[in-house]
Amino acid sequence: MLFKVCFFSVFFSTLVHGKPLSLVTSEGPPHTINNKLFSGIDLDVAKAVLAELGFSVELNFVALGRAEMLVRSGQYDLMAPIFFAKDSDNFYISDPIVTYKPMVFSLSERNLSPDSISDLAKYSVITFQGAPGYFGDAFKTMSEQARYKESADMSVIPEMLAKSRYDFAVLDQYIFYYFYRLNDKQRPIDIFKHHYLIPPVTASVAFKDKMLRDRFNYELKKFKQGKGYAKIVEAYLGRME
Repeated sequence: MLFKVCFFSVFFSTLVHGKPLSLVTSEGPPHTINNKLFSGIDLDVAKAVLAELGFSVELNFVALGRAEMLVRSGQYDLMAPIFFAKDSDNFYISDPIVTYKPMVFSLSERNLSPDSISDLAKYSVITFQGAPGYFGDAFKTMSEQARYKESADMSVIPEMLAKSRYDFAVLDQYIFYYFYRLNDKQRPIDIFKHHYLIPPVTASVAFKDKMLRDRFNYELKKFKQGKGYAKIVEAYLGRME
């Protein structure tokens, strides 16, 4: 037991006072942002928790699929975000850091109330490029029947809905409000109605070291119980009721 305690202390002392942890990710505002001043919700949460453990972080941006490979091969210390993953050799998944909320939006004044994705087929729908690959067969069928558009530029989607160019918009809730409030964090959001027709998805951090992952999980739980998470979200989206 004494040996384990000593090894544990030496191991983390070396990490804390050595070079920063290398975190590999892919850019996708507001979750991950390649900027020296702000890194996005997911990365800010991960960095804040790691800072509580005494670690600094160096960010590296590549394609998300390549990010996973770089951690699995041991070339980088961790990656975020990662979805639907389980522990394997030299690849250990944290508890969820952020919950992604794919959402169907409409204008409140329209008073639309779809009960399923299939109900969108008789309306006009705008979403992000490649959406059918994420949301299953019912969504794919709907996309072939509705007046349907995929936009490569997600920033235009909230504005297109706000201007009544489409009946519905489908986008992650954080992404939607990030772009809608990009230049005005006080912009009213009660003009939109949420339709909870797509299950949420949790995002985690993947570590090459199990011991570090375990310490991260312990600190993450405390972090979520405080006000730090809400402050990070508010910095990117403004106050959300």
